[in-house]
Amino acid sequence: MHAELPSCDFCGKDSLSFAYQPEGSSRGLKVYLCRHCGLVQSAPRIDRTEKRHAAAVSGGADWGNVRYGKGFRTQAAMEALARHADLQQAATLLDVGSNRGRFAAAFLDAAPKAHITAVEPDERYAGSCQDLPRTQLIWSRIEDAKLADASFDIVHSCHTIEHLAHPFASLKDHARVLKPGGLLVLDAPNLVLIGGDDILEEWFIDKHLYHFSEVTLGRMIEAAGFTIVQRPDPNDRINLLFVARKSGMPQTEIAADPAETVRALNLITSYTATRAANRAALANAARELESLKGQRVALWGAGRLFDSLVRVGGFDPAMLTHLIDAHLIQHMDSRHGVRLSPPHALTGSMADVVVVMSRGFADEIMAEVMRLAPQARVILYADLLARARLAKAA
Repeated sequence: MHAELPSCDFCGKDSLSFAYQPEGSSRGLKVYLCRHCGLVQSAPRIDRTEKRHAAAVSGGADWGNVRYGKGFRTQAAMEALARHADLQQAATLLDVGSNRGRFAAAFLDAAPKAHITAVEPDERYAGSCQDLPRTQLIWSRIEDAKLADASFDIVHSCHTIEHLAHPFASLKDHARVLKPGGLLVLDAPNLVLIGGDDILEEWFIDKHLYHFSEVTLGRMIEAAGFTIVQRPDPNDRINLLFVARKSGMPQTEIAADPAETVRALNLITSYTATRAANRAALANAARELESLKGQRVALWGAGRLFDSLVRVGGFDPAMLTHLIDAHLIQHMDSRHGVRLSPPHALTGSMADVVVVMSRGFADEIMAEVMRLAPQARVILYADLLARARLAKAA
């Protein structure tokens, strides 16, 4: 192992080996695989004293600091809590990385006797929970928050653990602050996504230090002193949602997992090849869309896939009649020189074609397009990419 590399955060072994170089990293990020436990992790670690970077909505590793994705997971967390907790009883909940307060507000509505401690370090959003009832805000990183032993019934952490410098230590601290039998609801990005044949954006972004599979995150939760009572949905390639109860003492020795190490290495190898092939085909995707000139073409989804289509594929977005994004429009006015529009702009627009540049929400967006612009032909990202790859291979 190179002298400058840290040891594995989970097993503590000096067993990290280089696995991948992310594209477009502003930090010179490199991805490593622990040959002992199979945990994928990035280095160098983030220097938390650095000035916060401006929002970057790109297809590369520098993507980040927009912070709207957590809100998409509120319903899943509430459904998990409804299965495993009595929301009508008085309860104390620690919300780790409370962000804009969407989960906190939903939980307080569903649990009328509950109290929340919200922990959020981002100065742009930390105040979002200040006006919520029955809520104490701690403006801090979770690692720096001073919390008493056995003081919470529930710990909720959504898409935060992958950012932490030492996630295993943080999980053990979550167990410390939970009462005996207390509940952990933990959500994180799913490494399996990189194995999809439609992967295009750089998944290993600068803001994420750890990259979990169901196996590695599940083992870490159990080793921190929890018993898992709900495992992730096997059909969800994007998220890993675990529910666990505090049950015992943390483990001190982490066993080797050679099978997970092989799986992770194969997944990264496949990702590298598939992403390269998809990026090489983007020019064909751009040509297909530009062949629609003369028609009224709207594109829904101005995020990472769209950025790659423009920057890598050479697509000229000036041909679009509308560039729609229901979420990014709340944080910026335009993308690549084209003004963003809300979904209702499709109503009465008489769009001939709507291109859906989304993976995880494609079905929902298509249903909304059919409601707002029933006359329009819909082109899905997955189909556009598949045709582009066939054209590239021909």
